[in-house]
Amino acid sequence: MARKPEAQLKLELINVGHGDALVLHWLPKSGKPSTVLVDGGPAGGEKRVHDTLGRLGASEIDLAVLTHCDADHVDGLLAYVETKGALPVRHYWGPCVPAFRRHQWLFAPRVARGIDKTEALQRALSPSCNISWPVEGASWTSSDGGLSIRVISPAGRLIERLLVGSDSLSLFLEQPMPIGWLLGGTEDEQDEEDPFSDLRLAISTGEITPDKMPLLPPMQRPAPPEQLTREAATKGVEPEFFGNSVLNDTSIVLLAEARIGVVTRRFLFTGDLENFTYLMAQHPMGLGCDIVKVPHHGSRSYVDRDVAYDAVWQWMRPRAALVSANGKHHLPRSEFRDAALRYGTTLFCTSRRSREIVSGVTSEPCCQIQYACNKQEPVSLTVSAMGIEADGIACARGNLSGVMPVIEVRQHVVEPSPILSTLGETEIRKHMDWAVGWLRETLTQRQARSADADLTPISLKVMSQAAAAARRVAASTEIETILERAARAGKVWLSPRRRRGDERSVWIMPRNDEINEFKAWIDRFAVIQLAIMEGHTAAAPEELLYAANTEWIARRFAAQFAFPREMFEGALWPILVDHLLKTRSICERNIPDATYRSHEASKLLTLFKEADIYAAFTALVERLSSISNSKALAEYILAASGAGIGYGKPSLSWPEEFAVSVTPLWLGRVLPPSGLIGERYQEPFSFAGQFDGADKVQEWISLLLANLATSLPDRLIRPALAALILSGFDVISRPKHTVTRTPK
Repeated sequence: MARKPEAQLKLELINVGHGDALVLHWLPKSGKPSTVLVDGGPAGGEKRVHDTLGRLGASEIDLAVLTHCDADHVDGLLAYVETKGALPVRHYWGPCVPAFRRHQWLFAPRVARGIDKTEALQRALSPSCNISWPVEGASWTSSDGGLSIRVISPAGRLIERLLVGSDSLSLFLEQPMPIGWLLGGTEDEQDEEDPFSDLRLAISTGEITPDKMPLLPPMQRPAPPEQLTREAATKGVEPEFFGNSVLNDTSIVLLAEARIGVVTRRFLFTGDLENFTYLMAQHPMGLGCDIVKVPHHGSRSYVDRDVAYDAVWQWMRPRAALVSANGKHHLPRSEFRDAALRYGTTLFCTSRRSREIVSGVTSEPCCQIQYACNKQEPVSLTVSAMGIEADGIACARGNLSGVMPVIEVRQHVVEPSPILSTLGETEIRKHMDWAVGWLRETLTQRQARSADADLTPISLKVMSQAAAAARRVAASTEIETILERAARAGKVWLSPRRRRGDERSVWIMPRNDEINEFKAWIDRFAVIQLAIMEGHTAAAPEELLYAANTEWIARRFAAQFAFPREMFEGALWPILVDHLLKTRSICERNIPDATYRSHEASKLLTLFKEADIYAAFTALVERLSSISNSKALAEYILAASGAGIGYGKPSLSWPEEFAVSVTPLWLGRVLPPSGLIGERYQEPFSFAGQFDGADKVQEWISLLLANLATSLPDRLIRPALAALILSGFDVISRPKHTVTRTPK
């Protein structure tokens, strides 16, 4: 009995001129054959697609793939599907058209026509065809399981940015499309109320279907298309092809595996991909492919922004490569051909050469011209367990470079960066310097106006508008990336993004001379009082200062220096804390739960320049002596004791005469001083400090608590207030350089 032959794969690179059309015809050992059609070439390619499918004996197309929206890939496929007698298509993978429609206003007319044709192709498919837009992770398997195809590009995050991102414009302004940002951290977790949650879920599964496409957010237009086109032209993007690099670098890249007996053959179909940064980072050891469809008809290949033929072909290093080109646009390029051969690849091309150069100069940039390729033929390969055979001859065998057989040993090390900026280093530094300068000028202008503690930092939307006004379109569209870099460099403060969709804001970080002014300002306070609501969050002096409520100080600071309150806690208070730890004694008082008049404070802190509380008392009394209006101080003590607080009476306020010398205890409102916080019917604290009349003050406070107080002599008001502020504390930290005062 004859042994049944093993499975075979027929691979046909159809001769469609300048364009791609490729058929995989899988003949399993048992079961039904499967046919995969990848692209259809330009207009006119439909007839050759029809003839090839007929010659292979295909009865249906199990999977049709349009790698991207270029005319030399979609026109022939559309024409074939519309042809009478075309084979039915069971499953269709194509570019995510809504992602490009959202940017319709950006595309040059010839590029936009490709998108129109892609939509027409989807409409022309049978209603029974399963249509989806795949991203990295999508997969298809033949009915027998022997042939599998997996999508390895584009990345889902790239398509998501084009669909719903507010910063996708920058992707259009360079050649090739910036893609290194994909190697950075992932996006924040989505909110529960995210309107695009279903879309993001579909992207995460690898296939987006039209029914999962919501109403997309409108695209901001920071500048007219003509201005964008001019800017892109300075970076090598031809106006006629504006937007084409986005189509190319969102090509659907396929990794196919055919299991033939005990052998597995791998194939890579690259569409018109140009920028290999993401693929090489995702698969740093390469893909180990037997056959590669040459990217973009033998045009340039890039890693980040650098032309990198050697790096890419060293990474791919296939046994054979297939290229479909006829000299149009000067493709294939001779540099591609030489690089592929250097790394052992055997080249098959639909253009057949008629010239062999034994010796002489080979300076022609297009190998089709160099070797007088004047005949076009398809490339037919048979892949079996025994090997790979071609019906025709190869253009060149691997390890041959130039015109003579030579042995060439080359080491080319490619180290994928963990994160590649979407803007070149020089360019991003220029944009950073501009942003810092613009924020510095805005600070100067605010400081020249009347004080306003409620001024907010600058929103990223305003920064983007300012960049557009300065004709920095690339900075306008990539402003968040630029400012994140500036924040990491310590040049600006950037608000954190706590949830998806948060509007972020930015402000300038202070210079050294401004920091010295901040320190001089905080030094003007004789005593700094702070309250902590949650006492179990901190114990050490520094962390206690970070746990304290600083809203009152932040408001005064913002009014004084025009640095917004929003950045005080995270960026400015730490600067002051470092100074205070070096120059102040820090005292702590723990407040038990349910303590009378504590207003939910669990810890109190007081900071002064002296070495101990008694010296601080003397210094504070001297400072208060400069306040001529003792009536305001007496009214504050009366109100703080509770005699002035009740139904229909105003909240406790901090006298402005006092605010330049001492900060209040603050938890959303002014609290009483430490000496008045305690159990209602117990004696108040023993007063800090030594002064004549201390007994009389204690008696007066007791009468206050019983609502029986009389007036206090003017000479006792200041020491009474100083004692109330400093009572009840224990020193937990002293400054390096202390001032000792002798009580008078």
